Amino acid sequence: MEEKKIIKLPESELEIMQGIWVLNEEGEKFVSASLVMKRFPALQRLKLTTVLTLITRLQTKGFIKTEKIGRSNCYTPLIPSDEYRRFATGDYVKKVYLGDKMDLISTLVSDETLTAEELAEIKAVIAKNEENK
Repeated sequence: MEEKKIIKLPESELEIMQGIWVLNEEGEKFVSASLVMKRFPALQRLKLTTVLTLITRLQTKGFIKTEKIGRSNCYTPLIPSDEYRRFATGDYVKKVYLGDKMDLISTLVSDETLTAEELAEIKAVIAKNEENK
């Protein structure tokens, strides 16, 4: 099976893609451009034609497939959000932290912006990860 080549999305395309992922994960069967714009008010700063152009780019890049349902085009993600997050995080660590994951974690923890609950969640994730090894 051919492995999907993930590329970094520009911010505007990522905003649209995030809307499609969220709606899809919520179980929405018919994700259209107008639904994405309606559900995510920050996107209303864009014209519908701009959103449609960004959606065409996402399709060309292999992030979504388009299906005509009635008079509307509906969009389905081809790359899961968690897969893109792993890619984007790895890319960020490579570029900003020169590949040093511990430096990223140290920055997050020592920045003192994490709440006690978030630190507890991180510890739980680490513990669960250790159990699975």
